[in-house]
Amino acid sequence: MAGSMSRVKDIFWPESGDPLKAKLQGPKGAPPWILGVLFCLISTFCFICFLISFNLSRVTLLVCVALVLFYGALGSRTGAWERGYPSVNLLVPIGIGTAILAMYIGIKVNVNIYTPYYLAVAGRNYDNVSPTAKTAEYADAGIIRFTVDSALDTSRSFGYKAQDFTYCVAPVVSRTVPVHPDSSGPAISFWAVGKDCCGNRANFACDGANQAEVRNGFSVKDPEKDALTELLVPANGDRPLYLKAIAAAKVLHGLDSADDSNVILVRWAADPDAILQVWHHRAIFAVAGSSIIYSALIIIIWTSIHVYFDREATRGTSREGSFAKPGRLSFGNSPFNRV
Repeated sequence: MAGSMSRVKDIFWPESGDPLKAKLQGPKGAPPWILGVLFCLISTFCFICFLISFNLSRVTLLVCVALVLFYGALGSRTGAWERGYPSVNLLVPIGIGTAILAMYIGIKVNVNIYTPYYLAVAGRNYDNVSPTAKTAEYADAGIIRFTVDSALDTSRSFGYKAQDFTYCVAPVVSRTVPVHPDSSGPAISFWAVGKDCCGNRANFACDGANQAEVRNGFSVKDPEKDALTELLVPANGDRPLYLKAIAAAKVLHGLDSADDSNVILVRWAADPDAILQVWHHRAIFAVAGSSIIYSALIIIIWTSIHVYFDREATRGTSREGSFAKPGRLSFGNSPFNRV
């Protein structure tokens, strides 16, 4: 037991004063300090994943690149790098892969979880909104609470299949005002939406659709795109597909809308604030969970690499009787032998 603990201590906290190690490794033959490497890799992943998840912008991207360059410059000044210790050849792709993986996960969390939450909570709250109101009056809406005569007409819903999802829509109507285009009633301004929660025709069961007393919703918007987001997130968002579903529902059920391109999409919910908080927590848990999983994996991977090369270096130099000159280090049968 004591021997195992000593070995673990030697891996994570090597003693530079050990004369045997000094003889075997030489003045610059030590491998990269394992705790320093793990700190750089884990902090890189956590920092990039967190920043991009909650703020996808040019400034964020520049900060992430600066961090990677800083750690790269810091590592290039170590003795292991100058010595050409073989494990540093693996550290470069692992470091780059870490940054790319963190960016990928951050973009997914930002686009699919955090941005829909942020756009809804950043909008204005409106109470007693008539379902027949003009869309221009509520273009900046976040949470909308409709009047008591409002209802969700699930019998006139439609499901549009695209990109492995069913995009569901149902009109928000007034119980006292007809909506047929041939009548004197107004056109549809608000549509409840959701994914994979309806049939092709009718059977709309998204969020609080089955609760007759629900008259609330929060807006569903696609984020505005710039050159950076166009490059990193080339998809056009969900709104164009919801609009296709709305167009089909209008034709099928004889509905009309005053402004087809500016209809307001909402998620129908009994407690919009509570659902939005769940989305916020989900984004935090996604970042935290990804960071924990990555940390566990990289500790196992890099510790294994460190132990392997450290053992091979010790065996190789022991067979030669003295430490090889720079550029002539032997690692037994390792594929990383230098010529």
